[in-house]
Parts: sequence; structure tokens; C-alpha cells
Amino acid sequence: MSPITCVILTEVELPCEPRRYNQSLLVDSSEKDNFDLIPCPCTIGTQTCPANALGPPPPHVSISSADTVYNMTGRNISDWLIKTRKKFYKQRYGGFTFGVKNPMTAMNFTFIHYMVKKFAGRVLNKNQMLPIHDALIDVESKIRSLEVFDNVKVWFDNKGWASSVAYMNAMNNLILRSHLPPGANSSYYGISVINHPMNLTQDQLKDEVLERKGLGLMHAVCLIFAMSFVSASFVMYLIEDKISGSKHLQFVSGVKPVTYWIGTYTWDLLNYMIPFCLCILIFYVFGENAYVSIDNIVGFVLLLFLYGWASIPLMYPTTYLFKIPSSAFVALACLNVFIGIVTTLSTYILELFTDQELQDIARILKQVYLIFPHYCLGRGLMDLFTNQLAYETLAKFGICMFRNPLSWDFLGKNLLYLALQGIIYFSITLLIEYKFFIRKGKIMSMTINYLILPSASEVEDDDVAMERAKVLGGHRNSAVLRTENLTKVYKPGQYPAVNQLCIAVNSGECFGLLGMNGAGKTTTFKMLTGNTPITSGNAFIAGHSIRTDIDNARQSIGYCPQFDALDPHLTGYEHLEFYARLRGIPEKHVRKVALSTAIALVGNPSVVFLDEPTTGMDPKARRFLWNCIIDIVKEGRSVILTSQDMIGNGYTVTSESSQCPFQNGGC
Repeated sequence: MSPITCVILTEVELPCEPRRYNQSLLVDSSEKDNFDLIPCPCTIGTQTCPANALGPPPPHVSISSADTVYNMTGRNISDWLIKTRKKFYKQRYGGFTFGVKNPMTAMNFTFIHYMVKKFAGRVLNKNQMLPIHDALIDVESKIRSLEVFDNVKVWFDNKGWASSVAYMNAMNNLILRSHLPPGANSSYYGISVINHPMNLTQDQLKDEVLERKGLGLMHAVCLIFAMSFVSASFVMYLIEDKISGSKHLQFVSGVKPVTYWIGTYTWDLLNYMIPFCLCILIFYVFGENAYVSIDNIVGFVLLLFLYGWASIPLMYPTTYLFKIPSSAFVALACLNVFIGIVTTLSTYILELFTDQELQDIARILKQVYLIFPHYCLGRGLMDLFTNQLAYETLAKFGICMFRNPLSWDFLGKNLLYLALQGIIYFSITLLIEYKFFIRKGKIMSMTINYLILPSASEVEDDDVAMERAKVLGGHRNSAVLRTENLTKVYKPGQYPAVNQLCIAVNSGECFGLLGMNGAGKTTTFKMLTGNTPITSGNAFIAGHSIRTDIDNARQSIGYCPQFDALDPHLTGYEHLEFYARLRGIPEKHVRKVALSTAIALVGNPSVVFLDEPTTGMDPKARRFLWNCIIDIVKEGRSVILTSQDMIGNGYTVTSESSQCPFQNGGC
């Protein structure tokens, strides 16, 4: 009995269950090894052979075909094949055994004759038995004639699909050339075997492609998942910029909305280049030819870049809906992932069905979903992978068919839609910023319905009425600031936040809006600086209407909001430097004063709005600020401030959004 051997469980490793085998069943007794077989233990669950388990190496020689021929005469071939399987994995595909005897020649024909005659004697007569006897004699003689040593056994590995035919043909050529007459040139004789399989049908090719198409779907889903977080991340700073008031302060300082958004878009695209390059690098490192081969790289790069081009401005309009940056990031990232995966998966799954109605639905959805950048990216990646897969599959059969990735019915329409989406979504952002979608007619109607007019029992103060008459009568048109029935209603049915405010401020005046919290002071400033739309009435700064010419009006405005509109990523000096540059002031002229107030004073605007500028200041700093305001007034500029201190050349007291007596006084 020979040592234990192992049974194969996987392609490479040989986990095993030990069993005994009879060496005489594997080879003839004349071919037994002339050395003892050394077992390969399976103690770790896999066959491990010691260095001397194979015994002496068999003689071998390399032939002209670059193959190596081993002489296994006298060796236990089965034992050697098992022990060397890992060494020759995917390298050894066949062999030959010469002088093979037909095992049927060892049959006991005398016993067979006896059994046949005994059986036939019971069912047949003597005359019928004679042909059977003669037939048995003929079969025996034929089998005896096969007892020669010219028989050859061909070994082959069935995992090499052409190995059986190739090694059989090699043996046939060997037999043919061995029987040539003396002196014949063997190179002129031979048998050539040609493999010419039938072409794949369309259904067969589709089935083979679908088996591997799932990998392309996985690539698309993973990339959509990652890039969804990238595009959503760009809104966080914008929301923080809006909520803090820094964005509005930049507009007041002279930045036009279109300039702000173009600069933001450009900066976001530059930052998008980092994950963009990393994605390309990852696919290149892993050798994904479907995306980074010389034929596909252009389409892949354009697809990935245009996704950022389209998805980034798609996120911008949502900044008007959120007030917490982290909440916006999570919500938008989840929404992006949901849209991308659902649209891509739905079309992929529908394509798997053969029902014509479902195929029509898939075709329609593939056109509708093109409005989403996420789908354009995911579907484009799947199409790239499918195209490369079909190309590689057909190339195995000598068919060269490769679609141009930039063609219209391939990636062309995806790329065009992405390019248009970027322009459209960015334009929508600008239209929202310029309040294009606010219907002025509806606002005027709402204002008329909910305007609070003085009742008969509430007679308007003489000073207020006189000032209103002067403003509306055109007697104060030379004032640097003039409001005409300025009104703000936030929601229909609510009390107006500001109700028909009429004031005029001349150059060189310090004008104050006095009132308790909620009286409408901050709302008035928001309307005058363009931060919130005016419901009714109008306001003019340096002759420019707030409603129709806000950009030119802002050139004459300096604004200090009630709450510090400061960027947490900038220092105080950097704030002053930034706003000084917006005003076109050299760095050397930047002065050190209270930061928010200093920003309002940068650029020497003719009208300065200060919304409770002394909030949080100690008495010394407050006195310093008032001195600065007095100096500004002496320079001929106008200061409009909200405060609970009665300081100014004139002031208006606001109470429950209405204008109270107007008085003149001194600082």
C-alpha cells in the first residue's frame, strides 16, 4: 500500500481528505518507481510536500516549440502529477504514454464462452447457437490482435480547452512521420488542425456580456456614491457665508452677484480637480482598460469632468433652502446617492427583461433621466465598460468591432446634456439671486390688501405727516437717502414689519432710527441694502433706486449689520484687507477700528448704515466709535444708524413698524 494522497478542492490549493490507494492500480508493475514514495502530509488542510517528496527529477529536454518534455519512464505518474500540480499550474496541459497494452486482452474468454453457451442452451436450439459461437470466436481473435505495444495513450488537461485536440494531432503527426519512407523530408508531411468555432449569435453574445456586466454596474455605483459627497460638500461654505451675512456684506461692498457666483464656481471646479484626478489615478493603477485605455480615456475624462461641471451648480440653488451647513451636506449627499443609484439601477434592471413593453419603458427612462448629472455619469460608465467588454469578447473570435466613445448614441448625448446642465443650473442660480422668480405684481397686490393705514382714531403726527408730504412732494429729492412709503410684509395676513416709512437724509447728517426690538429697524436696513425685497414703496440712495438699480446704489453704501458678518477663517486684519481690496483701497491705508464698523467705513461711502454698532462694546470703545461717526458726518457723509441712544442730528422713532414723530436735535 502506498502513502496517503489528497483530493482537489480548489483550483490552486489542495485541501484534502486522506485516503489509501493501491500503487498497482496506477501503473504497471514494470513501471513502479525504483525509490520509496515520500508522503505529503495534509496536517494544515492543504497538501504540503517536503523537498525530497518528488524523488530524483525526471530527465527532460526543451524542444523547438519552447515546450519541455519530461521522460517519466519508471515513475509513478499519478503521484508525480499530484505533487507537482502547484509548480506547473497553467503550464502543463498534456503528454504521451507509449507501448500501451489493451486491457481487454487480459480477459478470460474461456469463461465468457462457457457462460454464453450455458445461457444460450436454455433459450436456443443447437442450430441457433452455431452463429453465436462463430461470432465469439471472431471477437476474441480481433481483441487478441490488439495485443501489441504500438498503442499510445494521450494525456490532456481539460481546463485547456484545446489540449485534447492539440496533443492528439501531435501524436498523429508523430505516427505519420515515423512511417515515412527512408530519405523522405519529414517537414513536407504533416496534419494541420484548424479550430473554427461557429460565430456567436446575438443572444449568446448578449448573455456572455451580461455575465460580466455586473462589474461595470459596481464601478458605476461606487463612483456615484463617492462623487455624490464631493458635489454636496461645496454648499457648506456657501450656506455659512449666507447665514453669517458675509455674502450680503460682500454685495454691499461692491461685489456683483454674477461676479460672486462665477468666482465661487471657478474655485469649486478647481477643488473638484483633486477627487477628479484621484479617480482617474485609481482606475489607471488597477488597469481598468474600460476607462483608461487609449481609446476610452478621452471619453472617461470628459464624462467625469462634466459631471462636476453640472453637479456643482445643481447644488447652488439649495443654499437658499438650508440654514445649517451640516444638515445641508447630509441631505444633499443622500439625495445625490439616491438619484444616481435609483436611475442607473432601474434602467439596468429593465434591460435584463425580454418583454417588449419593459424594453420600451427602459428606452424612455434612459432619455428622461438625462436631466440628472448622476445618471449621465453612472450610465456613461456602464456603457464604457460594456463597450470594452464586447470588444474583448469579439476579439477572441477574430472580430474587431469598437464603438467610438464620443459618438452620439454612446457617450455623446451624455456629454452634451452634462454641458448644458452646467449652464442651465448656473443660470437658475443667478436668476434666483437676482430675484427673477419673484412676481412683483403679486407683491403689490399683497401689499395693498394688508397695508396698515392710519385709522380715523389714530391721527398721524404733524411732524410725520409734514415729512411724508415733503418726501412724496419732491421737496427732498436732493437728499442722499430718501424713502417713499417703504413697506415690508413678510406673509399675507401678518402685520407689516415696516409700514410706509418716509424719511430723507441729507449729506453731512447723522440720522438715527430709534425703537425697541422688533420695531422694524433691522428690516429697514435690510431693504435699504438689498438683503430683502421691498414689498411696496421705494428708496433712493444717491439718486439710484433700490428696486431697479441696486448695484449702483450699493456703490455709495457702507453697512455694519447688527450681528457680525465675519468669516471664521479670516483674521481681523485679513477682513479689513479683503474689503479694502473690494473697494479698491491700497493695503497701506487700512486703519484699525472696530472690525464690523470698520468694514462699513472702508471706501469712504457717502451713506453709512450702522445697525446698533455699539453692541458688545465697552464705554471706551463706544466713545471712540461715536467720535469716528462725528468725524464722518463732518466730512459731509451721511450716517443712518439704529440704536436705543438718542444721538444724531435727526431721528425717527419706530414703534410697531410705524413711523413716530420726527425731530431734529444735535449730537
